[in-house]
Order: sequence, then C-alpha cells, then structure tokens
Amino acid sequence: QATIAPADYSSWHDVRSQLMSEAKAGLKSKLEAELGATSDETELADLKAKFSAEERAIEHEIDHKVHNFSAVVDMSYNFLSK
Repeated sequence: QATIAPADYSSWHDVRSQLMSEAKAGLKSKLEAELGATSDETELADLKAKFSAEERAIEHEIDHKVHNFSAVVDMSYNFLSK
C-alpha cells in the first residue's frame, strides 16, 4: 500500500480549498465591480446566475484536472532477518 500526502498542507481538502480560493478571487472581484455598476433587478439576477455558472466551471476544472506525480522509492531489505 502506498499513499501520497501534500507536503505543504495538512490534507488534500486544504489543497483544494486553497486552489479554489486562488481561482475564484478574480471572479469575485469582477462580480462585485459589476454589481456595483448596476441597479436593475433583472440585470442583477442575470449577473448572479452568470457568476454561479462561472464558479461551477472553476470548481469542475479544479476537481477534475489530472495531476501527475513522480517519486523515488529507496528500499532496503535484510534477507537474514526473520
């Protein structure tokens, strides 16, 4: 059995949270700017729906991106021990 754990975070959930936070930061600031520029209720609803769709696309991309890992295994075995 082999497991891989993130070196800089306590769990893979923490890694996912950080990736989501970084990816969504620009989107959230863009939404805030657009929301501040409009007062029309229909346009506000459309902006929120557009933001939700973009947010789901970001989450989907992060959750389904394939990552490759390389490793070196150093193993020693003692034939004489029981």
